[in-house]
Amino acid sequence: MASAVVDRVWRDAAPDALEQTLAELWREVGRRATVARAVMSNLVVLRACRADEPTDAFAGTYGDTIDAIIARHPSRVIVIAHETGCPLARAPIAARGGIVTNGPPQASYAVEHVSVRSSCGESSLPSIVRRLVRGDLPTSIWCPEDVSRQPPLRAIVAEARQLIYDSRAWSDLRGGIRAIEQSTQGFQVDVADVNWRRLTPIRDAVRHSTEHLAIDALRSGQVRIAHAPGEEAMAWLLAGWLAARLGWGEAAIRVDETHDPDARLTLTVGAGADASLLELGEQQVRVAPRGAAPYVSVVRQESAPDAIAAELRSLSADSALRDTLRALARLTSAASA
Repeated sequence: MASAVVDRVWRDAAPDALEQTLAELWREVGRRATVARAVMSNLVVLRACRADEPTDAFAGTYGDTIDAIIARHPSRVIVIAHETGCPLARAPIAARGGIVTNGPPQASYAVEHVSVRSSCGESSLPSIVRRLVRGDLPTSIWCPEDVSRQPPLRAIVAEARQLIYDSRAWSDLRGGIRAIEQSTQGFQVDVADVNWRRLTPIRDAVRHSTEHLAIDALRSGQVRIAHAPGEEAMAWLLAGWLAARLGWGEAAIRVDETHDPDARLTLTVGAGADASLLELGEQQVRVAPRGAAPYVSVVRQESAPDAIAAELRSLSADSALRDTLRALARLTSAASA
């Protein structure tokens, strides 16, 4: 288990004096105790903000999550609160630097945390990011909010190796898919969806149960997916994965909401006596395959910080997710027609 944050120091700084401010903070931390400097990647958090929003407003909402992520995967955190709508090229208008210390006294390590406010055209943002990231380390972008309403900016995505988001937060499924597609098109950037990781147990169950499923029904798209309230995106991710794996065209797949308190997601393949059922709950996957005894497998529990830290450690592209997003774009377009 990751250790809790034991100390933090912050200081407001002029945007062009951030590195000097961080150096002063390191000296201050070093005078208190022996602390190792730890950094394995750059974690850029880009979000839209209002003109009157204070520089540290984001930390009040997501500070605990960020602390938990860097406790698991030490990273230089760069939060950019961007006021959209200004076409001018400008430097950041406000900044703060911080040192966050983790671990027990005999093995403490610390990471740097930078927050900046900007009011400029999108074309100016890459230069801000380049000044703040450690160039010898991979850069990941984390979008903690609803990208269907606030798509990732292409100018920033172009600077990154990885884009992390959670489709469970989307208020508009088709808008979210479109936002991810448009923001990454033409770039060699990996996409990582925390919601995709939640789907892993039922995808594994499908693979392990293939010989007992109604294969003809599965191949032709004769399936029904039911989801609990708030899990629509995960249900459609399952549909997109099946479509990509099985080569569905515009299959007449059914995705409905259910109020079953024990199931987040249910996949029914076939109908009547020949149907197979796979059910994803909070802690287990239940499989009732056609002509075979039902069985249950345990679902590994993973928090959002655990999932994000795991993605930061990963250096390989998830081709299955990319294929799923392409198939999902086709399926949702057909469903809305």
